[in-house]
Amino acid sequence: MRTRLIFAAVFGLLCLPLFLVAADPVRLETLTLQGMLIDKDLTLPSGDRYQFEWSLDGDRDGRARLDALRAGMQLPAPEAGEDDVYLRALDTDSFLVSPSGDGDSIVPLEVLRAEGRLSLVRPGVEEPVTVGQFGSRLALFPPLLAILLAFLLRSTLISLSLGVLLGAFLMLAPGEPLWQVLVTVFYDILWKEILTQSFQLYILGFVLLLSSTVAVVTRMGGIEGMVRVLLRYAKSSRSVQAVAYALGLGIFFDDYANTIIVGNSCGPLFERMKVSRAKLAYIVDSTAAPMAGIAILSTWVAYQISTYAPQLPTVGMEVSQGYSLFLDTIPYRFYCIFALFMVGIVIVTRRDFGPMRRTEEASRRGQDPSALQGSQDLSALTAMRPDARPRWFNGVLPLSLMVFGTAGLIYVFGHNALHSLAADGDADAIKALTYSGFEWLRAVLGESDSTAAIFYGSLAAYLLALVLGLGQRLLPAADAVRTSTRGIRILFKDAVMILILAWSIGAVCTQLGTATYLVAAFQDMITGGWLPILLFVASCFVAFATGSSWTTMAIMQPNVVLLAYNLGEQTPHGSEGLLILSIGAVLEGAIFGDHCSPISDTTILSSTASKCQHIQHVRTQAPYALVVAFVALLLGYLPTSFLNTPPLLSIGLGMVALLMIVR
Repeated sequence: MRTRLIFAAVFGLLCLPLFLVAADPVRLETLTLQGMLIDKDLTLPSGDRYQFEWSLDGDRDGRARLDALRAGMQLPAPEAGEDDVYLRALDTDSFLVSPSGDGDSIVPLEVLRAEGRLSLVRPGVEEPVTVGQFGSRLALFPPLLAILLAFLLRSTLISLSLGVLLGAFLMLAPGEPLWQVLVTVFYDILWKEILTQSFQLYILGFVLLLSSTVAVVTRMGGIEGMVRVLLRYAKSSRSVQAVAYALGLGIFFDDYANTIIVGNSCGPLFERMKVSRAKLAYIVDSTAAPMAGIAILSTWVAYQISTYAPQLPTVGMEVSQGYSLFLDTIPYRFYCIFALFMVGIVIVTRRDFGPMRRTEEASRRGQDPSALQGSQDLSALTAMRPDARPRWFNGVLPLSLMVFGTAGLIYVFGHNALHSLAADGDADAIKALTYSGFEWLRAVLGESDSTAAIFYGSLAAYLLALVLGLGQRLLPAADAVRTSTRGIRILFKDAVMILILAWSIGAVCTQLGTATYLVAAFQDMITGGWLPILLFVASCFVAFATGSSWTTMAIMQPNVVLLAYNLGEQTPHGSEGLLILSIGAVLEGAIFGDHCSPISDTTILSSTASKCQHIQHVRTQAPYALVVAFVALLLGYLPTSFLNTPPLLSIGLGMVALLMIVR
């Protein structure tokens, strides 16, 4: 308890600057409207032009509002010396937006502030077009309370539940009854934001189906057969970790698929060699997102590009340059590169530090403190039947179908989506049909529904496991049903409930404007060469507080493009050089913050798949992530930003530093 109280005090001191720095009101309002306009669910009234009436004290020349409208409506910047046909100020508080550059019909819109909310309304129409809530210091309390309680109480379910309840209370409008908190939690958040959204449902189905698949495969002896084969090559604790590391690097196309497959398939090997579940969770988590984040083809690449590419026309660049810019950022992705290298060093040297060292020492004595408590009884019920035969192909075939089936479905879904969009007249899709090679694959990944692909891939793996078990008479039908339900029971509390609550607190943060407030508070502190460093730190805070690297990217990147391009003129990197550095810094900070956050869905999935206690995973991984981030800042972003050193030199120095730290 003493250690936990010390952590609470340190955590409070680290969070103190978040409450001391006030968000600039002009920046806060412009960012709020920008986010409202970028929202993919927003449908503006039909018209050729939009006249925004928007008064904002503090923005005397209208520059902040013009920038927000340009970024929110994704309008191209005018060429040097040419008039802006897309956006212009009619007077102090009136702005004309022409998305197509021409047209006669004008739709009047008004931006109004009331009761902590920003509304976009059409005069004479009672229902607002869209509404957004201003972020405030209060918006920081729900996620920070959940994180603090998770460490103090070591109960992720209780801490996340209290964070969600506090957020729902803060979302109450003045005069609303207290019981409305329950309506907000169960209807507005749980039902509307999670249980009716395909993304979340596919992920939940994927987790449960794969858990049942692993249970069935284990019951009929498939996992035992795989373990016996792998033990021919993995004969030590180092070699079993190397197997997990190699699989983590190999399954690069999607982080969720990587996490679940590597964690579930390697768990028995780690247990056999007395390596802790916390070490497996660390290897899984520290290879999944970093590998998917810098792979030239993955579901992450498509999303990362989508967060900044639409804003490129605002600085005179083409949206199609998004992929080439992403490739240019890879040498500057210091955190991801160092995180992958750090995992390799720890495995090869067999040196650990912090809580991981104590966990590993206990695990070598046969007492793994990080293993999920209470799951042993259920695991025994899904263990190999006494009369089953351990055959390796009964494990390899379902998992291989999962991997290659998911990859194939990602391609098929993307291919069909592109052709469907092209048939509907989408100009970008029509152009994409002329691509080949990497450009074609990038376009396919960008349009594919990867969560649907991994769901159907796991469903196919589950059905194949049943066919193999029943067809070879290794598993009676009744036993197969019982084993499948037991596989779900193992993960329901430790994965499904925590995932739902993590998504719930993410929805609370979005509604309260937590991320917008953090960006508004710190963005005006950013200048010149400090831009990449401060963006990395700010993205880390946003990801840590919201528990989502993808949300962080979506919030930060639209604001970075215009800011970095303009500030780059005053740096040795130039406008495009600083833009590349800054985009990479946001992506890296988002992944680092996600790695350290106990309310992150990928962190939860990593601990779940590895059958590791969630808080134990966060505690044991955090010191490694912090060391990697420190080296990335000290030897990566600082010399690159101020001395313009080659990125390969920074990578080499960073790797040497990490090796020395571990030794």
